[in-house]
Amino acid sequence: MIDSPGLLKLDGLTRKMEKTRGRAVIGDIGCLRPDPRRPMKIRGASFVPDIPERPAGLPDFESPPLNEVVLGVQFNPPIGYQQINAGEVWALFRAKFSKVEERAALAPAFETFGLSAKGLRLGLMSGPSHDRFWFERPDGTELIQFQQDRLLHNWKKVGDRANEYPRFEGMMKRFCAELEELEQYFNRLSSQSLRINQCELTYVNHIPFEVTDQRKASDWLRFVDFAEHEPEDFSLSFREIIHDEEGQPQGRLTCEFAIAFKPSGGRIILMTLTARGVPKEPTKESAFEFLVMGRTLIVSRFADLTTEAAHREWGRIR
Repeated sequence: MIDSPGLLKLDGLTRKMEKTRGRAVIGDIGCLRPDPRRPMKIRGASFVPDIPERPAGLPDFESPPLNEVVLGVQFNPPIGYQQINAGEVWALFRAKFSKVEERAALAPAFETFGLSAKGLRLGLMSGPSHDRFWFERPDGTELIQFQQDRLLHNWKKVGDRANEYPRFEGMMKRFCAELEELEQYFNRLSSQSLRINQCELTYVNHIPFEVTDQRKASDWLRFVDFAEHEPEDFSLSFREIIHDEEGQPQGRLTCEFAIAFKPSGGRIILMTLTARGVPKEPTKESAFEFLVMGRTLIVSRFADLTTEAAHREWGRIR
């Protein structure tokens, strides 16, 4: 379960990314440009996204090692909202998300650019502190994360891992409805629209990598070759700039790889790909366009970074 920046949670087990000999943090080594996208539509009073069909050339797999997907937005704190109203927000989603947990709030996060710019995380917040709430389905397969300036939707594998991923298009439709409902609630508190300042999409993959397995990291990851000196563990990360149609920086694609262990004791390569950035406009329409673009970038990069042998094991369709 993705919880907070810098932490990697594996079904309740939290493991911090640790510095090791194998660690290599590469700067902004690439630039990505979005493909043309179909526009979003406004139908009547409510916003309904015209979710594009899966692009014909986008890589696809029968059984990818996907374990969790998180998509969401960050927005300016709405006028009139106080933490005492959190129960009213839960009531919006309680019919399907009947379990609730209280968590520490995520600090505001922005992708910034400049000579020394990195993904900026601001730890200082003015006014009263606000918690983050998890609204979870009884079976644990999906949850909504809500706090005064953020809404996220998680899907994850649970139990016998037989629950199927609803696909990006399915998640987008659900998230669109949730964000629309939340905006309508805020509008009842005070006439206002959400002003979205960041969007994020994360895919978390668990690639089996048992010690007894004779295969090496290079059998799974195209860009890794430790030769004869395979490390006991490793942690690698790099970031690539996402450019808009005019060639201006809009966000970043962050790629992270680390050896991790599941509660069952299974050893894995934890591969986390995140697209985060600012929408062209502070609107739901622009936010969904960014998320659609982010899915294309993440899935394409996943295929680029993993080997042909891995693709055969996962049943690559195209």
